[in-house]
Amino acid sequence: MRKSIVYTFVACLLIAAMPYSVSADASEDIPANAAATGVHDTLVDALTHAGLVATLQGDGPFTIFAPTDQAFADLGIDLSTYDTPEENETLADILLYHVYSGNVTSSEVTDGLSVEMMNGDSASFTVVDGVVKIGDATVTTADVNASNGIIHVIDKVLMPPADDPFDGIDCAVTVGLTSDGYGFSPSTTNIDAGQTVCWSWTDAGMAHNVKQVDGFQSSTYVTGGVTSGAPATTVAFHHTFTENQTFYYACEPHIGMKMHGEIIVGDGGVQPASDSGESEDAPGFVSSTLVLAVLGAVLFLGRRQNQ
Repeated sequence: MRKSIVYTFVACLLIAAMPYSVSADASEDIPANAAATGVHDTLVDALTHAGLVATLQGDGPFTIFAPTDQAFADLGIDLSTYDTPEENETLADILLYHVYSGNVTSSEVTDGLSVEMMNGDSASFTVVDGVVKIGDATVTTADVNASNGIIHVIDKVLMPPADDPFDGIDCAVTVGLTSDGYGFSPSTTNIDAGQTVCWSWTDAGMAHNVKQVDGFQSSTYVTGGVTSGAPATTVAFHHTFTENQTFYYACEPHIGMKMHGEIIVGDGGVQPASDSGESEDAPGFVSSTLVLAVLGAVLFLGRRQNQ
């Protein structure tokens, strides 16, 4: 069943790969329309790479949201990195997030409308001053009729909502960002040894990361230390602390702005005081010396009285 849905979806998207113009023939089937491709080359390449171009025509109606070549370029999708069955399934999931089973013209879209796409995830619309958006993508060309559906051109690739990045992970604390984006929240936290800290932010206004430094508000990074990787606007990183310590970290791009944090694990790694002997100024030593002095004085007076 899923396979037929994918093929139907691909058939509709092949329509979307044609150059949209008033001369488009809505009565043509998919092979004829696909022959006129030229505006959505990357989309067709993605479908080919995912092994989805296996149908000629699907049953409609469907509403298709077709990203342009520039939309794919802006996202930086590298199809060569999708080289395993799991990665190709992810690619298919992205493509399926661009189709709705049913006819929806632009005039029928209302602000706040939410629909379930073919991959099972929901997408929401906004309408402001006549501009229709699905997710964060703007519909740039609307209501292009094809033999088995409606095509809307969009300026961004729609990404399905991410699954819980911490599924199966017990986050004792989740660290996010402050409202201004220049701090970690909370910046300091206490956990027990064996617990896990998670760092999470999505679509932040600036790229951030977590990188271990060697002390409080230090600008010296620990060689081979804990890090979330390169700065990014979306981060889902976790680390389990197995021993008592104080873990100091910073955001690389904003370390000059004192964007630091610390995790105190257990007692923070405080070393116990040494009991290898008492100094001469220790109370025990002073008390012993005083007792000996008193005994000496008593013995001395005793000798004088006996003389």
